[in-house]
Amino acid sequence: MSQHIVHFHCQIDQSTHERLRDRCLEAIDQGATSLWLNMSSSGGSTSYGFAAYNFIKSLRVPVRVINTGNIESMGIVMYLAGGERLTAPHSRFLIHPMNWYFNQSSVDHSRLREYLSSLNNDLERYVNIFTEETRDAAQKLDIFKCLSAEEKVIAPDDAVSCGIAHRVEQIVFPEDAIHWKVSGE
Repeated sequence: MSQHIVHFHCQIDQSTHERLRDRCLEAIDQGATSLWLNMSSSGGSTSYGFAAYNFIKSLRVPVRVINTGNIESMGIVMYLAGGERLTAPHSRFLIHPMNWYFNQSSVDHSRLREYLSSLNNDLERYVNIFTEETRDAAQKLDIFKCLSAEEKVIAPDDAVSCGIAHRVEQIVFPEDAIHWKVSGE
């Protein structure tokens, strides 16, 4: 059986989340008994990042996630869904304080409180996922501080120490692999 590899090299938004979902399900429908998720993402939408995490966790096949460049922001939540997490030798991770984008020209008190409550809830969910997925780490990362006050760039070996990645490895795709592309287009 050929290895199925889903390539996700884009931001996380509604359309890329839908394409990720569709490619993974198509691969499984075609007989994939495991998936490799080849990732490089600058992050994106919190709602779709959490949705991607939960989707990947729900798949009935093992998922190996590979950082082949940069995994940043909400991309880390998505990456943490992998049952096996690898990172290339010259990759990196970036965690930074969470933010909110305002599309409206005016905001009343009620809406501002809603935004603050949502941002605090996103922070709490991120911290909970990170803590759960890195619980066996040799070195504990103060994820709350990274998400609320001080960004952190994490090199591959440090990512292993703090439990984000399981190992550093230069992946070579099998010759007979079946490739699925997710793009932001």
